[in-house]
Amino acid sequence: MNENQATKRLLLRRQYLAARGQLSPAERAVFSRKIVDSVMGLPVFKEMARVFIYCSYQSEVETWELIRRCLAAGKTVSVPLTEPRESRMLAVVVNDPARDLIPGYRGIPEPNPATSLRLQSPSQIDAAIIPGAVFDRAGNRLGYGGGYYDRFLSRADVHALRIALAFGVQVTDRIPALPHDQPMDYLVTEQGLFSW
Repeated sequence: MNENQATKRLLLRRQYLAARGQLSPAERAVFSRKIVDSVMGLPVFKEMARVFIYCSYQSEVETWELIRRCLAAGKTVSVPLTEPRESRMLAVVVNDPARDLIPGYRGIPEPNPATSLRLQSPSQIDAAIIPGAVFDRAGNRLGYGGGYYDRFLSRADVHALRIALAFGVQVTDRIPALPHDQPMDYLVTEQGLFSW
């Protein structure tokens, strides 16, 4: 990545995260419910038994209702546990988010690593629900800069359907994608659904 690309990506990330941050808590709640309803209504998602879902934090699309509904539907739900020293994420099965999660990496809710963790093999994940800063109409995603989701999704044993969640203010025509950026299969916003 050259300096010009890095600068452009940094500015895009800042611009779209600022736009997301301008949404009121009430708007985020209403839009998040609509997005969750859309995900749960996807015929392909209904068939998925094992799902990996990010734990929403700050101004992200809220996923707590999605986690609850997936658990109620009998799906196995795993969430990320970040291991910064190894620059990787693990998928950890949760049964009760209120009990199983504590503030972790950068304050994001994560499974408590001090407890007995039940890991989900990445090869067995049917669908991965992914956050991000900016998305484009070609399925490209610009994350937060740590590369954790890109590394997780690029593993040879990960074959999960990739479903990104975002607010409409996070979508642009084109992101300057790089070879390591992992594309999405679906992008669900309160304004509609994109698929590739």
